[in-house]
Amino acid sequence: MHPKYRRWVSWTLLALALLLVLTGLGITEFRTVEVLTFGLLGKSLSFQLHSLLWIPFIVVLFLHLAMSCRVRR
Repeated sequence: MHPKYRRWVSWTLLALALLLVLTGLGITEFRTVEVLTFGLLGKSLSFQLHSLLWIPFIVVLFLHLAMSCRVRR
């Protein structure tokens, strides 16, 4: 697999993981996250994004794992 694709998948996985953590915190610690994001990420938006991000996260995680296993063989 071309290194450009591997790098893209890795950075995308990192971004999705960080967004999942941020939106998860936005659900539980919504007042703090609202202040940190200047009011952009409220509790309801955090919940919606957190629910929607799971599918792309799983897909990119699977791609990342498949690329890693393929390279090692």
